[in-house]
Amino acid sequence: MRVANPLFLLDYDGTLAPIAPRPEEALPHPGALEVLRALMARYPLYVITGRRVADLARLLPLPGLRVVGGHGLEEGEIGGESHPLFPADLGPLRRVLPSCPGVWLEDKGFALAFHYRGAEDEERVRACLEVWLAAHEDLLRALGLEALAGKKVLEIKPKGASKGQAVLRLLPRHPGHTPIYIGDDATDESAFQALRGRGLTFKVGPGPTQAEERLGDVEGVLAYLKSYL
Repeated sequence: MRVANPLFLLDYDGTLAPIAPRPEEALPHPGALEVLRALMARYPLYVITGRRVADLARLLPLPGLRVVGGHGLEEGEIGGESHPLFPADLGPLRRVLPSCPGVWLEDKGFALAFHYRGAEDEERVRACLEVWLAAHEDLLRALGLEALAGKKVLEIKPKGASKGQAVLRLLPRHPGHTPIYIGDDATDESAFQALRGRGLTFKVGPGPTQAEERLGDVEGVLAYLKSYL
């Protein structure tokens, strides 16, 4: 299914790059840079990711590529400036970090991500993180923070930011364009829901979803994107 005047809204991990054990190892699909460069020359395009804009720049070195980072917490351009949209004080939380075996911390500055991909016992890790969350529920509330679960990661971020909120913020900037959102994770579901009836939404891979269409894998994503070139 194609539309005449697309606005591309693309997740990164699991959508433009295969999932990797650690974030810095998730290199884009070999054909992704060429396809994105060609699409950017013709259509408005954003990458909407849980990563920081600065971190994504090392993986997608495409000057001028517009990025919404941190699940909607910051905006910027590759090779340009980025700015936070929901500042928060994470200092008190950094003093009470969980000590769950198999968990490693990614401190994004505006959010904390507890990764457990590759942990020996992922079920035990999730239970440990749930206990930690329950013990610090009042602190999170006082700091204006909330938990967001993704694929083998738990992220603590400011309330009010989501990929769904982010895409609704972008739509008025591109009147006359139909949004096409492609993503693979639970964090993309808010965008699928926000865009229902407004454009096309694609879930990458298996699993329940609110997206209206489905693509099998990263190669399927690139094949679909190429149909616009």
